[in-house]
Amino acid sequence: MPPAQLPDNAAAAWKPIAQPHTQAATHDVRLNECAAVKGATTWQQQGYVSAFKTPAIQDTFTFADTATAQQAFADLQNAMNTCQQQSRALQGAAKLSQDAQVTTTATTAEGTAYARQWTAVPGISAPGPQTGHIYLVHHDNTLTALQFAIPAGTAGAGALTVADDQSTLTNLAARLSAAPAAAEQHP
Repeated sequence: MPPAQLPDNAAAAWKPIAQPHTQAATHDVRLNECAAVKGATTWQQQGYVSAFKTPAIQDTFTFADTATAQQAFADLQNAMNTCQQQSRALQGAAKLSQDAQVTTTATTAEGTAYARQWTAVPGISAPGPQTGHIYLVHHDNTLTALQFAIPAGTAGAGALTVADDQSTLTNLAARLSAAPAAAEQHP
């Protein structure tokens, strides 16, 4: 996705970290503490960095067929729909306040956006209070996930609205349906 179409770009001034990297998907790819992509044949990753020095990652996966991609998408949705409980269990095990809240913020025919506000457990996520944004879209045999987190108290970062998430999800779906990049590249 072009950096200009990433959320809050006016303030975040997103820039690519490097060229996208494509490789064979030889294992399940964990997106966060709650969700993993299973069964992909290729995996393309594009990283971005904001003016706030926070990262965003777009992972695009291709599958052998549309049915496998749709199942992977459904599995991700199911995982994100139980992510609040999973996140709170991680917080409890780490002896943190169990404050995680996960909400669906936008949907399209081919995608779903989520926000997870929590005091993050170190590991996959950076520690501390933050709001993570996760956008999932599938089209034909391709699935993409765009995600980033905004640490609490990040000066200058805009609070994303439902309209912002809907716009990002719509742009991501349009881009994926117009030119599924990972489907055209092979490692």
